[in-house]
Amino acid sequence: MDFFDTLVRYETDLWNTLDRRLASADQVSVATMQALRIVHGQPAARVNDLSAALAITVGAASKLVDRLERNGLAVRSPHPTDRRSSVIALTPTGRSALAAAIPVADAVLLECLAEEDVAVLTTAIRRLQQGLERRVSSSVITA
Repeated sequence: MDFFDTLVRYETDLWNTLDRRLASADQVSVATMQALRIVHGQPAARVNDLSAALAITVGAASKLVDRLERNGLAVRSPHPTDRRSSVIALTPTGRSALAAAIPVADAVLLECLAEEDVAVLTTAIRRLQQGLERRVSSSVITA
């Protein structure tokens, strides 16, 4: 459990550090920035795409999109081929908010990880994630 505790603590501390720095620079929160990055990176982003990318429930993703819309950062429009779905797109304000938050986030991550080989860490974490996904999908780990 030491690995788990250490990993979760680091992720939480890093998230909170980044969130505080974004707030002090009058930028969007980490959660909002992540959502904006996902929507920006997909030409026809849907709530399900956000849910999968952020590993949150569809309900939580829908509420996140509601907040993005309420804050003028994104808009929903009917999906061109799926009547039950909508497409999420960034507004000009959303694109500007994302563009302003990214340099702040990059600077914080550079500060926090300056002593580390980020490529090696990223590869290791991706390998762990892929292994977990394989185990979960093959029912090795059950609920």
